[in-house]
Amino acid sequence: MLLFEGLKLHMKKLIIGVLLIIVVLVSIIAIKTAAYKSKQIVSTDGKRNNYAMDESAIKHLSEAVKIATISYDDTTKFNQAAFDSLFTFLHTQYPAVFEKLDDTLINKRNLLLKWNGSNTATKPVIYYAHLDVVPIEENTLQEWKHQPFSGDVADGFIWGRGTLDDKGSVIAIFESLNRLIANGFTPQRTVYFAFGSDEEIGGANGAQVIADYLRKQELHFEFYMDEGGMVSEGLVPNVKHPVALIGTAEKGYVTLELSVNMKGGHSSRPPRESSVDVLVAAVKKLHDNQDERQIAEPVENFLSYVGPEMGMPLKAVFANKWLFKPLILNEYEKSAEGYALLRTTEVATVINAGVKENIVPSLVTAKINYRVLTGQTTDEVIKNAKKLIDDDRVEVAKGEVYEPSKNSTTDSYGFQLMQKTMATVYPDALVAPFLMIGSTDSKHFQDLTDNTYRFFPARMDRDLVGTIHGINERIRTEDFMETIQFYQTMLTNLK
Repeated sequence: MLLFEGLKLHMKKLIIGVLLIIVVLVSIIAIKTAAYKSKQIVSTDGKRNNYAMDESAIKHLSEAVKIATISYDDTTKFNQAAFDSLFTFLHTQYPAVFEKLDDTLINKRNLLLKWNGSNTATKPVIYYAHLDVVPIEENTLQEWKHQPFSGDVADGFIWGRGTLDDKGSVIAIFESLNRLIANGFTPQRTVYFAFGSDEEIGGANGAQVIADYLRKQELHFEFYMDEGGMVSEGLVPNVKHPVALIGTAEKGYVTLELSVNMKGGHSSRPPRESSVDVLVAAVKKLHDNQDERQIAEPVENFLSYVGPEMGMPLKAVFANKWLFKPLILNEYEKSAEGYALLRTTEVATVINAGVKENIVPSLVTAKINYRVLTGQTTDEVIKNAKKLIDDDRVEVAKGEVYEPSKNSTTDSYGFQLMQKTMATVYPDALVAPFLMIGSTDSKHFQDLTDNTYRFFPARMDRDLVGTIHGINERIRTEDFMETIQFYQTMLTNLK
């Protein structure tokens, strides 16, 4: 009996202890959720601004799209005449801009504008957009509703390569400058506008040359703004409002070139293990051993901006990442974009092997492209890859390398200016910092500023995002009006 009574007492204490733990846990969750406040500077009212259609601006973007300023991996195909035509077009359509601003043609293919401000004691700022576009795959031409360099205006869109990447930004900047100059506006800060010619192939003859030019002048900018995020519609899970994704960091980039050179011969008497076998095994080892997932600083910042905007119980989940982190990671990993935000990724992009079906090749090669997460280095990636392959027959060489960028703060003047501008031009949208998983020309300007932001002010849903570098690239005419208004408002707000 005494044993039974003791057991009952023990169970009672255990239950009370468990209940106490639950109460404490629930209390902590509730307190943290209550303290999980919005980081938006204004509450979104869900009402979109309606800006009047500017037929002249629409025509200008249409005409710019028709000029095929294509960047090819084979740089001998560079078409200087196309860029000359674009510069002539800009001078012809925007004479006031070139009369008011200082303009410099760099390396015959890049344009730099300088708008002198009234207060020389403040640091200048710089806006960047690129003039070039990617080529069109010939086999996809029949899938375009409007030909890629037609510049057609139809069905509420401006169609063609570059409308979103990145001539939409180029023309919007020029339109905003034209309006401000016509209104007699002069900025307080000096503003630079840089337009590079080869972002699509890395920027070596464009952004890098512009950055070198600015470096020689010993300039340091308050902030730098480039393409990147967008006003996303339906792209952020569990958030009902559009979200302006401002890239505060971007992943690093390195391509590893694997090569195996072994004795080949006739396919009728193949070796037990060929060079192809060795290479494929190495590629598979890398593929099967992806990096562990983690929440890097820019992703942590992103979650802190979107989490408070979610309804319950998701708001409680994001407010208590210390408890629900695995749940959050599992949710974001479901999409390709979310998967890439949480780790360094690798993928085989090029494999070369063989010249004839009855010859066992001797030399085979593969290119493995890595996008490196903030907090890691390319050297760590290369070291880990060699360790995983663990085969002396596989030579590993590195190609083009860019380290992950530093993460720019959301407390800076530049970010807060962008957020203020968003509140005016896109009152129905939230603002959130995020990590760029792609690469931009901003990498060439890292040492010229402490704050780099990557954002193209245009609305895009998943369908439109898919047209960038794809088929039927286009921008809504009403969205383009907002893009112009964003640059105009942001420049007006500069202090």
